[in-house]
Amino acid sequence: MPVAYSGERSAELPAEVRSLENPAVPLSQMSSWDDLTGHVSGGSHAGVVVTPDSAWRVSAVYACINTIASTIATIPIGVFKETKLGRDLDPKDPLQLLYEYGPDDFLNWSDFMYVLVAAALSRGNAYALIERDTYMKPLSIRFLEPGECQPIYVNMGRQRYLYYNVFGEIVDKRDIIHIRCLGTNGIEGKSPIELFANGIGLSLAAEEFGGRFFGQGAGGMGVLETGKVFKEQATVDRLRKQFAERQTGLQNAHKPLILEDGMTYKQVTIPPNHAQFIETRNFQVEDIARMYNVPQHKIGKLDRSTNNNIEHQSKEFITGTILPWTVRIGQEFKRKLIAEAEKPSKEVVWDYDFLLRGDSVAQAAQTQALFNTGSITQNEIRRRNNLNRLAGLDDTFVQMNMQRVLPGSHMGAPDPSSTTETTPSAADKTKPAADTKPSADA
Repeated sequence: MPVAYSGERSAELPAEVRSLENPAVPLSQMSSWDDLTGHVSGGSHAGVVVTPDSAWRVSAVYACINTIASTIATIPIGVFKETKLGRDLDPKDPLQLLYEYGPDDFLNWSDFMYVLVAAALSRGNAYALIERDTYMKPLSIRFLEPGECQPIYVNMGRQRYLYYNVFGEIVDKRDIIHIRCLGTNGIEGKSPIELFANGIGLSLAAEEFGGRFFGQGAGGMGVLETGKVFKEQATVDRLRKQFAERQTGLQNAHKPLILEDGMTYKQVTIPPNHAQFIETRNFQVEDIARMYNVPQHKIGKLDRSTNNNIEHQSKEFITGTILPWTVRIGQEFKRKLIAEAEKPSKEVVWDYDFLLRGDSVAQAAQTQALFNTGSITQNEIRRRNNLNRLAGLDDTFVQMNMQRVLPGSHMGAPDPSSTTETTPSAADKTKPAADTKPSADA
């Protein structure tokens, strides 16, 4: 059983505790001992420290995480139970009640799914604590922030154990919702931001370079050359300070430069066009979109999108990116939130219908095809279009020129090569036998 934690205990903790070795990293957000010592596992060769928090400053990273998390958060979810006619929504299931009324007192279901998926995409793992009553019925689901939960995996050969450390207490694995990214041990997922720290660090470095370049008046760095030798260091310091104060910064951009003692100015920095500044930033957007498997038009990059392929790319985003996440999340919910005795007859179902809809012409053609085959009723069509039910519109129809395939038709007829005997029909059996009178010759 999970332990209920009071607000008084959390109130005793300081608002933010930081490492003495690396004050830039809060202790509440550390994922390994590397963060404690300052050797962050997400370090980059660009000279920029990359963490899940700093990576959010890259617009492409934020857009990818926001797109995936917000899409999953808006998909309706339901618990369906098998019936004689198929399956129906179970409005009394505990998971269905949590979906309708919220997982806890602080978040609604959409916000809960939003932060849960965002945490998994940025840190590789997302955790939530299930609180149950005495009958093991789930009462609430509490989202756990990074650092509040840590898995404890013990491998003893044939015997394996998995627990979770939540606020210093050991919690059984059945009471923890664990959503993970791709990993190697099946227990913890690896953070995409740490795996691709070099690419994200390059984006941060390019953004910082652009900000400093334009912040200093887009003039770059240079040197003052002269044939005179300055014997006093104070003179050198005065010239350096005077030049920096009068030439750097937006307020001094494009001001005339006045030199003394025959000095000349020589620019030594690489211009942004030579450093391929714009190309670098464009490539990093593509690289980050590839990292999260998100079409580029979903994060605002439309240079390769057209009216003909953008709808197809949107459907690929649903089937290739959203569907794998919802399948894993749905299986985790079923395993942890549905009673053991009801698991064979219940299923967690996501409604992708409104995400997979095409344009109005394609949607009308699909609806007409379903109605003509008797698959849906008129009231079901009205419900799809947010219209109220009407009396007398709950029947299904088929076209009159269509009929059921009978056994005597070409689809149900026996194969002539399989038998040589002919079976008398019902009409032959009821037909009176012919008179067998002896002939005159007899």
